[in-house]
Amino acid sequence: MGYVIGIDIGGTNFRIGTVDTSGNLKNFERTSSEMLQSDSAVDNLGQEVKSYIKRHALENQVSAISVGVPSIVSKDKSFVYSTPNLKGLENIDLGNLLSAYVNIPVFVDRDVNYLLVNDIKTHQLDPEQEKTILGFYLGTGFGNAVYINGRLHVGKNGAAGELGHIPMYGIKEACTCGNIGCSETRCSGRYLRHLTDTCFPETDISEVFVKHGDDPVIQEYVDTLAIPMATEISILDPDYVIMAGGVMTMEGFPMERLIKAVKDRARKPFPSENLEFVFPKHNQDSGVIGGAYAAFDKLSKQKHS
Repeated sequence: MGYVIGIDIGGTNFRIGTVDTSGNLKNFERTSSEMLQSDSAVDNLGQEVKSYIKRHALENQVSAISVGVPSIVSKDKSFVYSTPNLKGLENIDLGNLLSAYVNIPVFVDRDVNYLLVNDIKTHQLDPEQEKTILGFYLGTGFGNAVYINGRLHVGKNGAAGELGHIPMYGIKEACTCGNIGCSETRCSGRYLRHLTDTCFPETDISEVFVKHGDDPVIQEYVDTLAIPMATEISILDPDYVIMAGGVMTMEGFPMERLIKAVKDRARKPFPSENLEFVFPKHNQDSGVIGGAYAAFDKLSKQKHS
């Protein structure tokens, strides 16, 4: 089996790399994702992939391309829905269009799914493919991925794991998704920035936990994060709970308080009393490698079927 080209697309950064079956990465590049904001996004992406292949002499060595996007992706891993930060990729059949452009199989999925795959592989959490594992990724928004018995749980429409968009009682604010009162309006880096700007205008957001971690406003923010987490934990009774993302890795983030709040709100006695948490460290290539792992798994299943 040849290489997989892993692509991780965010609202700001475009990351691409070449990955082999053992997860070894080479030819990693990071550029701006601005090229994907226009109506020519698929053509621009196709040209970038072709240029990358030529640049690194990968002709006839690539078995598949894996693309992670910050959006909902159809169950067949091709059509991209609702991508507010990347208008050029919104409501298009990205997988099939890109595959036709570069003449290589293309798999598309939510970026947080690829992060979870990478975390499971890196920490060897499920060699027997029998575990239930939840990934909570707190960044600008509230990313969530669900893994059950060796595979990602995607649901009927590919929209499973949108924990940032479950409704919270008493919240009236509109969410970026168009609904009212989604958990992400309170449980996100975006809301943390709002709190910082409103309550601590003299403080840079990078220092808000260090300087104001004992303030009731910040304590309430952390305690509120536990509500959607404990909800999913009580429903699925996971073997592992992964806690990651830019907010949770900020200096001074009160992880012990968050863990206690999750346990306080989860079903007693179980799963509350024996939850096992994992705290992975991510870097710029985590989504690229995770996407490649997922693609190799799909290629292997296709071969055997």
